Amino acid sequence: MRTKTGSWLAAHGRLWYDDPWYRTAWIVWPQALGLLVFVSVWLFQPGGQGFVPWAKPVLETPGNTLTPGGYTLTPAKKTDTPPVAQQPVDVMAPCNSGGFPERIQACTSLLASGSLKGSDIPDAYYRRGSAYTETKQYQLAMSDFDRAIAISPNRSDFYDDRAVLWAELGNNDRAMQDLDQAILLKPDFARAFMNRGMVLGRMNRLNESVVALSTAIQLDPTLRQAFESRAYIYESRSDWRAMFDDANKMIELAPNDRVGYAYRGRAYMEAAQYQPAIVDFTKSISLDPGNIHGYRMRGRVYYFLNQYDNAMADFEAALRIDANDSYTLAFINDLKRRQR
Repeated sequence: MRTKTGSWLAAHGRLWYDDPWYRTAWIVWPQALGLLVFVSVWLFQPGGQGFVPWAKPVLETPGNTLTPGGYTLTPAKKTDTPPVAQQPVDVMAPCNSGGFPERIQACTSLLASGSLKGSDIPDAYYRRGSAYTETKQYQLAMSDFDRAIAISPNRSDFYDDRAVLWAELGNNDRAMQDLDQAILLKPDFARAFMNRGMVLGRMNRLNESVVALSTAIQLDPTLRQAFESRAYIYESRSDWRAMFDDANKMIELAPNDRVGYAYRGRAYMEAAQYQPAIVDFTKSISLDPGNIHGYRMRGRVYYFLNQYDNAMADFEAALRIDANDSYTLAFINDLKRRQR
């Protein structure tokens, strides 16, 4: 045994018997150190049940089950309410709400704010232009349509609405140019074909008008105005059967609009089916008592039935709406001659 080793053991022996704290330390500390090493290995072994990640404590709830190895999370039941998806904000909504003056003001505010981006900018001009058209501010409307088209030259609906404005201003040629461009951009644009047919009718190009209106109807059989415009042409041609068919479709699409009943009543009258004609003209009057056409035509049917008192009553009702109506005055003179 070396001298240094012997001296250390002699000192250790004296302290062991003479100092109780020294003796206690030699007994307790090795055991504590061994326990610490064991616990550390057990807690952090990979896949061990004692592994606890650094996180907030998990409370036991009906959806969490406490097991010997920790908490087991169970999936949510199907009855749980899913999170509500946030709907996108429509920045253009003010341009479509309220009356037309309110829409004009709303679109003007949006355009002045500088907050609009991308396609919203030409759309705001377009919507304001449409509102200007409805309030008969035609020059302002034209200016807005021009701006919208300059920014987005590929929007077919922009050309279609500007064409309607051109037609309203009496410039049918410019209207046709815009409608041709709208159809070129969107070959299945039913409304553009309908407006094209109406403009062609104004230009007295009736055959072309019927073709355009028929195309619009094929593309969209719900376009009531296309049926009405075509029925008007059939009436001018005395094609009563075709007008009758279009009138039936108008009534089907808009049963509370007087025009379909007026056209069908006229077709019945020309076919000498007077009783159904009276029914249709009466329906037309009930839907719009201020329209002169129903009284005038029903009076004419009574005239053909030799019911002169009823005929005169309807003619007088028509004159109360318009005392200078030339058709009604001519019918009254014809009635008086027949009575004589």
